[in-house]
Amino acid sequence: MVEKNQIFLSFCVFGFDDVTHQDISNLLGIQPSKFHVKGLRMNPKVDRLAKQNGWFLDAFKSDKEDFETQMNSILDVIEKQLENFEFICKRYYCEFSCAVFINNAEESVPWVHLGSRFNRVNAKLGIEFDFDIYC
Repeated sequence: MVEKNQIFLSFCVFGFDDVTHQDISNLLGIQPSKFHVKGLRMNPKVDRLAKQNGWFLDAFKSDKEDFETQMNSILDVIEKQLENFEFICKRYYCEFSCAVFINNAEESVPWVHLGSRFNRVNAKLGIEFDFDIYC
């Protein structure tokens, strides 16, 4: 069976040493999808150690959702707590991490469009956007 192309989007906070992962979760009222602890293994299957603390909120509930659906789900969360996200984003490095996996050359490549809603939120928070393509 041929795999479909996939897109994954996450909101990430990195480089915090003065607070804990739980402090960020408590402030935002959200449990992370995953987190990294500086100096510990990032994944039980890989020996790579985290170089810094990381807190991640994944958008995808399934790998079938398009970019717009994923971005809107994260923006829904951010807009409900804009002041708390602004507090976090002004103190730590925050980014949207977008990974596109091209698994099927015959299927159209997933599209990524950063619209006016993203631009409004990003103008206030200054979140970086990291985009990776895997073939």
